[in-house]
Amino acid sequence: MTDENNLPSLAENLLAKKTGHSIKLVNPEKLSSENVVLRCQLDPPLAGYPPSVILKRVTTTKHNNPSGPDGESHRFLNEWACLEFLTNLSDESSYGPRLLASSRDNNFIILADFGQHPTVLDILRGDDRHAAQKGLVAIGTFLGKMQAAAYGREATFTAIQSRLNTASPLSDSTLDFREKVERFQDRFESLQFQPAAGFWQALQELEQSIHGATPFRSFIHADAGPHNFLYLDGAVQLLDYEFGTYHYGLLDVVSARLGFPHTGQVQAVPPECAQQLERAYQKELLGVIPQIDDESFFAKALVDACAHWALSRWIGMWHHYFKERFAIGDEALANEKMGLTAETAHRSRARVMTLYQSFIQFAHQTNHQLIIAETLEAYVRILQKEWPDLDVMPVYPGLQVDSRLRGSNCDKSQG
Repeated sequence: MTDENNLPSLAENLLAKKTGHSIKLVNPEKLSSENVVLRCQLDPPLAGYPPSVILKRVTTTKHNNPSGPDGESHRFLNEWACLEFLTNLSDESSYGPRLLASSRDNNFIILADFGQHPTVLDILRGDDRHAAQKGLVAIGTFLGKMQAAAYGREATFTAIQSRLNTASPLSDSTLDFREKVERFQDRFESLQFQPAAGFWQALQELEQSIHGATPFRSFIHADAGPHNFLYLDGAVQLLDYEFGTYHYGLLDVVSARLGFPHTGQVQAVPPECAQQLERAYQKELLGVIPQIDDESFFAKALVDACAHWALSRWIGMWHHYFKERFAIGDEALANEKMGLTAETAHRSRARVMTLYQSFIQFAHQTNHQLIIAETLEAYVRILQKEWPDLDVMPVYPGLQVDSRLRGSNCDKSQG
């Protein structure tokens, strides 16, 4: 069994065979308490290689490969497939850590190390407003470049997955709600609540636009929150491709407008700041999706992605949180059963409210997906009646404007 003690020597042999040079990996630093993930320095440095590499072998996970050996991580294998695919794209850009070498026999990979950098989430939580804005724009540029480079290459990606005996796990953003109708009905019945007229048809049409044939189909990360983006002096790099797949590209892009629901630490992003990210993305996709230049076409596609995200949180938060809260009617008891303090429970509700209100505002602004917006507005009123102090989360500190200043939270010149 490969462990953290013998993994460096196995990696040295693998790199030596690949490069034709004797390589020594020194100063191993453990980066995970759950899995074998090590940062090692190259001694001596090797031209064309970073000064340090990441050795990664993941087995102890609840999400193991259903058809693979016992303990083999499904998500790790999918990340492996993603990084191999992205490394081999015929483009000089880097779309995450380069896959330097791999061993299927020993089930580990060697990645180029970017070194220690803050995440974009760190920047958003800081007080450097200029850096926070640059980070958002850089995310949009990165996602646009990656999806443009990967456009039309799905067969290449699935062939790598097939060789590794893996597939893309489902995530919140890639669920198909046409298969979850009973869950929606359960919410309506429990709350004695009727959706807006036409809701079921709108749901079917929305999910067809997300999961059916679309010009926006390309490679997505499916967990592209700011916690997974490293901030490198104004540019960004994306880590942790466990959920990577081909899907509706805007599912990654609109998460900023919704406060980044991936993180579990949702705060608000001013619409003008989210728009800067979206326009940076739009610019990169013009070469492969010419119709994206049509503002109405692009805006409606963005709203579709926001509607899908909003409904995903309705399903998830109801099943794991809200249903029990409403059924019990005793907040203290519910918090105790859920393992929540009153403060964390309030934040959980506020994060959901942040996502809903952002989508609802965008839907009315664009006059699109209004039936779904109307249904969620009615649901929000029920939440506000249950919790009168319910409100959205504050704006990320890095995007806030000094109260002494006037104007928007994001400089127009940045977009």
